[in-house]
Amino acid sequence: MPNKPQIVDVSVDSKSTAFLVLDLNARCEDPNERCHQLIEPVAKFLARAREKKMLIVYTAADRYKGTALARMPHAFNQQPDEPVLFPAAFDKFYGGDLQPMLQQRGMKTLIIAGASSNQAVMYTATAAVRPFGYDVIIPEDGLIARSDYEHEFTLHQFTILPGGAAPKFKITQFSKITIV
Repeated sequence: MPNKPQIVDVSVDSKSTAFLVLDLNARCEDPNERCHQLIEPVAKFLARAREKKMLIVYTAADRYKGTALARMPHAFNQQPDEPVLFPAAFDKFYGGDLQPMLQQRGMKTLIIAGASSNQAVMYTATAAVRPFGYDVIIPEDGLIARSDYEHEFTLHQFTILPGGAAPKFKITQFSKITIV
């Protein structure tokens, strides 16, 4: 893959970092869904994030709002103070609920995981960096797409974004994130 991102160790401040879990709703409990592969690694990181009192925000596609699939997977053990947003776009800043929530809590860094890499993750992460100015951490083991090509293309895109955006992304793995 051209411009394959370097996996780096990352340290984050739990008080100024939010963990965004994008579009991994109850449908992902179905083993036939590709996103099912993310349930275990995301659930493990959620436990670590909660332990350090990190802000956790979930999203689900707007078509699931009000349905049985709107909930998060049982393995995530969603807490009452962990909101679910239902934006009507791949970019989860669309609709205006996410940015004020992050801004009110003084977030500076976002860890973004979810499905699909080339849709919700790529568009949300790009908006986070430009125009909102967040530093973004992408755990590659917290993403999935319909195909390996789409997944690899997304990681490549993070390395070439113009206008000073590419250096604001750090590609890592859940095990390489230290929360302080």
